Amino acid sequence: MIFDEVVKKAVEETHGALAAVIMAKDGITLSSYIKPGTIIDLETLGIEYANLLATTSRASEAMDAGPLTELQLTTDKYLTLLRSLNPEYFIALILSPSGNLGKGRFILRVSAPAILREF
Repeated sequence: MIFDEVVKKAVEETHGALAAVIMAKDGITLSSYIKPGTIIDLETLGIEYANLLATTSRASEAMDAGPLTELQLTTDKYLTLLRSLNPEYFIALILSPSGNLGKGRFILRVSAPAILREF
């Protein structure tokens, strides 16, 4: 399945990546991959970030800024990239603080068309 390939590739080809998930904005996971040896509650994290993405999308549209395409969250433990795929789905990549953010952004951007073709 293309979804499984995309999330695994995103994690394996991005220095410092820990996990990736393709998820519906209602919290249903289509595919996920966690780097071996990594302990992370990806399901809960994805659901919470889906809520944040929905709220931020509404704010962006209310400000007439256009649709939200990408959101970056930085915490002490993680760098998280959220890329909206369409109004119903997104992909998230979770990296360590020293992870290669630019490479992660690139991989999510170029992977999006392949994911969308499968919908």
